[in-house]
Amino acid sequence: MRLVSGTPMNPIRAAIVGAGLMGRWHAHTAQRAGGHVVGIVDIDESAAVRLSKRFRDAAPFTTIEQMLVQSKPAVVHICSPMPTHYSMAWAAIDAGCHALVEKPMTSTAVEAERLLGFAASRGVYLNPVHQFVFQDGVRRAEQLLPRIGRLVDISAVIASAGGVGLSTAALDRLLIDVLPHPLSLVQFFLPGRIGQVSWTRVSPAFGELRLLGEIDGVSLSIFISFNARPAVNVLELKGTNGTIFINLFHGYSFFQAGEVSRARKLINPFLRSFKECTSASGNLGRRFLKHEQAYPGLRRLVQLFYRAVENRTPPPIERGDIAELARARDELMSLGATVLQRASTESATL
Repeated sequence: MRLVSGTPMNPIRAAIVGAGLMGRWHAHTAQRAGGHVVGIVDIDESAAVRLSKRFRDAAPFTTIEQMLVQSKPAVVHICSPMPTHYSMAWAAIDAGCHALVEKPMTSTAVEAERLLGFAASRGVYLNPVHQFVFQDGVRRAEQLLPRIGRLVDISAVIASAGGVGLSTAALDRLLIDVLPHPLSLVQFFLPGRIGQVSWTRVSPAFGELRLLGEIDGVSLSIFISFNARPAVNVLELKGTNGTIFINLFHGYSFFQAGEVSRARKLINPFLRSFKECTSASGNLGRRFLKHEQAYPGLRRLVQLFYRAVENRTPPPIERGDIAELARARDELMSLGATVLQRASTESATL
């Protein structure tokens, strides 16, 4: 994945499908990234109208077909429920539009590869919204990697309050929705190897998932929970010379050296607290200046996608990476016929 900077020279005509929470953030981000929001689609007409009123030239629609004909966008942001992603993306691509699709991009890898092939045949770009790898903290972690020595372990922990009040089956559908985030990070730090990872899975309860893997001497751990508190979203990269800590909720990272001594053991908690505090404070200031209130990394991904559309340069997430991650997700969903697989079946029938 290419992490470069830049904004489009001319406003990109953008449309938003889905006027819910993510649709609102995508519309705001599109405008901040240099886009021009021209259409909002939602089956709930009142929701489409409310969001369209925030943008001078955005018209509300209840179907994507109406919007594509009347608003003529160059890019369509698809933020509708996951079971609709495939049909909405197909309609956008068929109309000659580029598409940014919220994760998971599709229900299955087969659908993802069909969409990628169709987009290639129409000469347009298709990218999922894997914004974590475009965060400042992840970019800094990439620069810090040589300092940790040989990579030993990658560990992701996501504890979310987003499942409060949901049914047990709905909690497991949320697991499926969240899974692409940590997988995209593993793919970023182990390029070209995620499809070779040997995984095992533990699903101790509804709304809980732990994945354990190994590749080339590197151990991998992904823990997603809608029950554990407090809410956190972190990634740690442990090496023979130190560890990189990444806070994905806020988009910052820092390095802690691995020197071993009696004195070091005593001061390590204080060093880590100091580094965490200074990193978090500096990051908060930068986000304030950029007016980045939430979803760090999303604006950079949108900017890069728009730039690729305008300049006809490769998109920020390569086709091979998209297909590889979709296949890895399918494989993980098929491990052991437990609650995660059952939730996938229910999602496909919605």
